[in-house]
Amino acid sequence: MKSRSLLLMVSVICLFVLAPASVLSQGPTVTAGCGAATVDGVMSPGEWDLATRVALAPVAYNHALAPEWVGEHGYGEVSPAQAPTGWLYLMNDGDRFLYVGAVITLDTMTADPDWWDSWMCVNFTDEPDALDDEWAAPDCDPLPKEGWYCEAIGAFPDAQGVVRGFIPVSESSPCVPQPPSGVRSGAGPATTMVWEWRLNLTTSELDKVGPGDCFRFSTHVGGSACEQSTGCPGGNWEIGELTWPAGLFEDVQWPDTFGTLCLNLCEVEEPEEEFVPEPATILLFGSGLAGLAGYATLRWRTRE
Repeated sequence: MKSRSLLLMVSVICLFVLAPASVLSQGPTVTAGCGAATVDGVMSPGEWDLATRVALAPVAYNHALAPEWVGEHGYGEVSPAQAPTGWLYLMNDGDRFLYVGAVITLDTMTADPDWWDSWMCVNFTDEPDALDDEWAAPDCDPLPKEGWYCEAIGAFPDAQGVVRGFIPVSESSPCVPQPPSGVRSGAGPATTMVWEWRLNLTTSELDKVGPGDCFRFSTHVGGSACEQSTGCPGGNWEIGELTWPAGLFEDVQWPDTFGTLCLNLCEVEEPEEEFVPEPATILLFGSGLAGLAGYATLRWRTRE
C-alpha cells in the first residue's frame, strides 16, 4: 500500500501537469485578501478569515481517478454523495509573502490519521507581461523561473515522506525539476484534507510580482485516504481531485487555462512560526524529482 500510494501521488501530479498547449479562455480573476498565516497544515480558527475564498471545482473528465471520490477497489462505483468539495484561500501580506490554502472535504468519511496521502500543485507565470498567456522562456537554457510547484505527502505507520519540487516550464518543454526555494507548505488529514503554502515574493521563483500586481495562476489539489475503522490499510480507500479555475483539466494546464490572481495593497504583520522538521528522506526526494523529470520528457515527446 505504501509504495503504491506514493507512486499514485507522483503519477497524478505528472499526468495532470505535463500536457501540450491549447487555447482556452482567460478564466476568472480574483484579488487576494490581506493577511498572514502560520503554515503548519492546520487551519486554525480565524487564521484564514481575511483570505479571499473561492470554490474548487471537480475535475470534469472521465478518468478513473476523477472527478469524484472513487473507491480504489471499485473504480466507477460512485454515488453523487461521494463527489468531493473544497475551497481555495488566497491572501498576501504587505510585501513579502503570498499565502495559499486549500481544503478538500471527504464527504462523511473520516480519514485514518495513519493511512492517507495528498498532493497539490501551485502554478504560475509572472514575467513582466504577466497576463499574456505564454511562458516567458523559449527553452530550458537557462532554466526558467516560471512553472509548477508540486508537493505530495504520504503518511503511513512505517514511513512518512514528502516529495516536493519546482518544475520550470518553457514554451518548448517542461525542464528538469529543481528543489524549490522560498516556499514552505504543510498538509494534514481529518474529515477535511488541508494544505497551507507560503511563497516568498523575493526569494522564490515567484519573484517578479508584488502587492498591486496581477499574474496568471492556477492550482489543483487531491488526495486519497483509508476510511477510519474500516480495517486500514485494506479498508475503504477514496480518491479525489479539485482545481481552480474550473475546467483546468478539460484540455490542458497552460497559462491560457489559468485564472488571474491580483495581489492586494496591504500591510500585514507576519506571524511567528515554530520550525517543524519535515519527514522527507533524500532517497524519497530524489526519486520523486527523478520520476517527475522522466515523465515530463516522455509526455512532452508525445506532442511532437
